[in-house]
Amino acid sequence: MAADFMEGHSADRESTVPTRVEDHRADSIPRRVLVVALAILLLVGGVVYVAVRSIHTLGNSSDTLVQVGLPLQKQLLQIKNTQHQAEFFRRLAQVLPQAGYEKTFVQLVTSEERDLQTLQRATHDHPALTAAIQQLQSSLAAYAQTTGDSVAEAASKAAVEEKFEAVHLAMTTLLIRQGAAAAAARTRAVQLLYALVFITALLSVLIPWRVASALTRPLKAFRRAVEDIGAGKLTNVASEGPQELRDLARSIESMQTRLQEEERLRHEFLSQVSHELITPLASARSGSELLLSERIGPLLPRQREVLEIIVRQVKELYAAIQEMLDMHALQARSLDFSPQDIAVADVLLDLQKRMQPLTDKKNQILDCVGSEGLGVYADPQRLRQILTNLVSNAHKYSPAGGQIKVRATAQQGGTLFCVSDNGPGIPDALLERVFERFYQVPVSNRLPRGTGLGLAITRELVGAQGGWIRMHNRPGGGLCAEIWLPAARNTGTV
Repeated sequence: MAADFMEGHSADRESTVPTRVEDHRADSIPRRVLVVALAILLLVGGVVYVAVRSIHTLGNSSDTLVQVGLPLQKQLLQIKNTQHQAEFFRRLAQVLPQAGYEKTFVQLVTSEERDLQTLQRATHDHPALTAAIQQLQSSLAAYAQTTGDSVAEAASKAAVEEKFEAVHLAMTTLLIRQGAAAAAARTRAVQLLYALVFITALLSVLIPWRVASALTRPLKAFRRAVEDIGAGKLTNVASEGPQELRDLARSIESMQTRLQEEERLRHEFLSQVSHELITPLASARSGSELLLSERIGPLLPRQREVLEIIVRQVKELYAAIQEMLDMHALQARSLDFSPQDIAVADVLLDLQKRMQPLTDKKNQILDCVGSEGLGVYADPQRLRQILTNLVSNAHKYSPAGGQIKVRATAQQGGTLFCVSDNGPGIPDALLERVFERFYQVPVSNRLPRGTGLGLAITRELVGAQGGWIRMHNRPGGGLCAEIWLPAARNTGTV
């Protein structure tokens, strides 16, 4: 039967998995990193280029000052001294015309012209200074040719002095301009270097933060999605971000779809198998109970003992099958809930009547007490199942003659049910594991072993109705299970 069922659904398994259209517009992480790296490289390269240009300007200005300005200024002073000597010999020549001083004057002026030609070659990159030197050369040549005419000599001398001042002014302007350019270049270079350090420090913080935030957000969403899938919940995985994360999102969604389909097939299979098992179990239970009633004939003591064992085992098997069906229905979100306002006093009274015969078998005291006028908003059948599971566990693990207390009080806008016993309790390290499916606390006695689904189903039933459940050991010994459910919406009806 099981093989036929699985074969009937194997062909549909692949067809139920939806396919997604590939989106090739998303950039991959390496491509994004490459684009960011290129942008950073261009930014840093631009800053470095401007800084290098400023440093180059600083170097050129410094070279001009050291290699051109200062030597030219020194040579210009020497030429000025030579001019003073030439004027001295011209004055001597006017006093002693036959002594050869005029010839010495001409030689000194010729020497000045040669020195000026040397300066002119050194200043070809500075047109203003070159022009001033050329004008000084012309004035010196005219001054050397004025002989015997005192008026012309005076005018030529004045022109030479004027041109010397012009050359000096051009030289001073060149030095000031190059000094200012060097200072500006130095300031700009320092500023750019500071900016480069600041940009580098900013990028060293910004890039890791941006990469971390860009990756951690979708990874957190993936983690939550995987946790939801592990808990059997439907979830949507955000398909945003780099191509690798989108591929991961598609893989998770594909896995979720396959798991959902497998869960559906498993649930259908279990439902069909359980139905096939429950039918003969119901017949066996009815037949055994009929024999125990002795309506078809008396039973020997040994026969009654065997039938009681059969009935008990059938009931346990029936309950185990029902628990598995409930668990799968909860996981598939197909279990029906009909919440309504319920009077807690009625719930506790019904629980007392139903569970009293069970606790009487071990001479246990069952005490169910609730606050006056207390109400709860829950599904009556599921609330009855929740409390029955907890009281059954307390009965099973409490010693004969023990006491089981059920208390209901108002707390935090809801109703808190506390089911406590005086049994051995549970090790603190295992308090959370008792809610896992198929987990059973190790016990040293010979208590009957269940399926390990009772508390797992109880937690699912409580959570599905907007409540919570927790376990803790009592200080005086024993275990206490606490359940919180929302209070009744209309307190006047309970």
